[in-house]
Amino acid sequence: MTNGMGMAALAVALVGAGCGARTELSESKRSEDVCASVGQACRTSAACCGGGSCNAGVCEAPLCKGGEAPVVLASEAERLSGVLADGDHVYFTHYGAGGAVLRVPKAGGAIETVVPASSWTESLVADADSLYYLDSDQVKRASKDGSGASLLAADQVGSMSIAVDASFVYWIDPVDQAVRRVSKAGGTPQTLVKDEDLTPDMVPRMIADDTTLYWSATGAWLIPGFHATPKEGGELLLLDGAPSTHFVADSMFLFWIDQEHYVGDATPARLVRSRKDGSEAKTLTDWTSDYPSDLAAGMAQDENYLYWANGQARIMNRIPKTGGEPVEIFSSPDPIHQFAVDTSCLYYVAVRVSHETGETTSSLLRAPRFLPGE
Repeated sequence: MTNGMGMAALAVALVGAGCGARTELSESKRSEDVCASVGQACRTSAACCGGGSCNAGVCEAPLCKGGEAPVVLASEAERLSGVLADGDHVYFTHYGAGGAVLRVPKAGGAIETVVPASSWTESLVADADSLYYLDSDQVKRASKDGSGASLLAADQVGSMSIAVDASFVYWIDPVDQAVRRVSKAGGTPQTLVKDEDLTPDMVPRMIADDTTLYWSATGAWLIPGFHATPKEGGELLLLDGAPSTHFVADSMFLFWIDQEHYVGDATPARLVRSRKDGSEAKTLTDWTSDYPSDLAAGMAQDENYLYWANGQARIMNRIPKTGGEPVEIFSSPDPIHQFAVDTSCLYYVAVRVSHETGETTSSLLRAPRFLPGE
């Protein structure tokens, strides 16, 4: 794939790394003796030591420190999903009866209903001012405090996965086998491309960079590799890769998890990096699984590291984007469903199924993304 596809990614969570966790990919290449300490001036969070955050031009202490135990932010809910770390809050969705977009302070506190929604609300993204989400068959926008909720597109039956940039909101309609967009100000939805590999029984995922949309899908049927199209619409581009909903992109690379269909003991899986045209694929790490449901939904990234959960989705891992030995950050007693990262913390939904009643409940937790001493 050509035509300048290596642009800055609108990744699920692109954040600065702490000074104790740098690799050669870091643009700042700071070390503990030159990074800004708490109370010192900064321009971005990447300049602050130890995963601190830059707030109003001043470095603040990191909320999470390596070795701390996970903190429960919301508990015993029916179904939580769509985790998004933004500003001082974690936003997430509740789907099922009484669906809603919710938020809770990252430091802990009262849970607020940002906007009520239907029984199916899962995909959630944000820009500097607003939240964008799929509410059943509707594409909606609301301010982060819940005010100004508005309908951007209706009658998008079966639509899944959503992305946003400076001007448009994008989503996948597997029923109509289409990738669509609408202006953030509203208007008539536009079909960018048709994809005959999409089917209603797929679970697609889509991300966007400055020029291009990328998607893949798993489920009863699989998309072969990655598909892509320019944001202005046009040609459907087919990239080498594997069917996956576990992928992110930065300014140079696609990263994804390639897991074969479960075939019993020792099912192979690997984490792969490639150029955005699918070339120069490199395995960063691999492992084997004895479980049909080994992975948490999705992946996350910061400036230097990739994060994923395997081991029946209970073990949170980290590996440099350049490759190397993966490390286990923490383990969870319950499977991890979705998660996001910021400058010092991981925020994740853990799902518990009662052995006595079969009832499923979800909790939202916060844990350090650093190891002790980092």
